[in-house]
Order: sequence, then structure tokens, then C-alpha cells
Amino acid sequence: MPHADQVRNHARWRSGWHAGRTGYAWLLPLADQPGLRKLVNGYQYALRDLPGFDLVPLEWMHILVQEIGFTDEIDESRIEPLVAGARTRLASALPLTLAFHHAVVLPESLSLPAEPQSTVLELRAAVREVTAEALGGATLPAEPEDVDKHVSLAHSTTEGPAIFAVATLGATVVEPTTAKVSALSLVKLNRDHSCSEWETVAEVPLGV
Repeated sequence: MPHADQVRNHARWRSGWHAGRTGYAWLLPLADQPGLRKLVNGYQYALRDLPGFDLVPLEWMHILVQEIGFTDEIDESRIEPLVAGARTRLASALPLTLAFHHAVVLPESLSLPAEPQSTVLELRAAVREVTAEALGGATLPAEPEDVDKHVSLAHSTTEGPAIFAVATLGATVVEPTTAKVSALSLVKLNRDHSCSEWETVAEVPLGV
């Protein structure tokens, strides 16, 4: 995956977001993956003195699969049927085995792409479909189909050329790792700080 030439500020508010507001989302939490923690630690140690980036705490490592909508716009009574539908749909799915190695500079973050991307994108398609069935497709936030699914190491806090970040990542020697993910989480997500934080609402096993 090629590096971005420029970075921009990740911390700006997206449309509709403000301090204290939360949104429902599906994500894969990864804080309990020891190999991934070691890999991220290796990169973050090298990045510790690089200006213009905030490191993501290990406890908030994740892959965002699908945003759903703001919690103040979705009736709470619809959440239980949503979770039930996801459990039914994903009962035949297999746990994900994802590989991580070389970090890349994206426009707003330094990130570890998950491979194969197709595995995560197939999960996203299934989750998006079941969410649209439960809540109505018109309420589901649109996302580009070519969004790369990744774990963020650090978020950009400024705008400018990416050359120093590219050089730092390229000079960091790390070992590849894999993560086996056996559940998808429905969360209440907030963006009050430099990285996304959440409260888990429900977990949906991948496979029975």
C-alpha cells in the first residue's frame, strides 16, 4: 500500500460530531492481541519524538468496520433486534485471521493495514446489510467502498508533507504478526479526545 504524500489534521470535528456526542458503530477491538501490541509498541517507540502526531493508546486499538448513526437519533428499542440479526447472520462466519506488518502513512494517520483486506471488507458488507435491514438503509452513513481497514498507530495533528513520517516508519525494524479475532463489537463511540474511545454495548461471535 503506497504512502500518502501529505497529512492533514485528524482531530477536527466531522459533520454532526461535537463534545459529548456518541454514535453506534461496529468494530473489531484488538487490545487483547499480544503480537499486535508488540508490533505497535515497536513502531510507537520509534515515533515517540516525531512531531505532529498523537500516539493511539494500546487499549483503544481497533478496526472500525461500520459506523451506524448517532445514539441520540436511533431509538434504543431497535438495538436488541439489530444485535439479534447480526448474531443470526454471523453464526456461520469464521473467526478472522488478520496479518499485520509494515505501517503506512495515510492522510490522517500512521496505520497498520489488515491483510487480507478482503476478509474485513466481506465482514463489513455483511454487517452493513444486516444493519440496514434492522434500522433502514436511509439512516446508515455512507462510506467509500475503497476505505482501507487498518489499525491506527498515531493520528496526525497538523498539515504538511509526510516525508519525515515515511522515513521513520521505513527505518523501523519490526516482525510481522497475526491476530485471530473471534467477535465483533457493537459500541457507543465518542471522539472527545485524540482517538476514538468507546463503551461496549454487545459482542457478536464470529461463528458458533
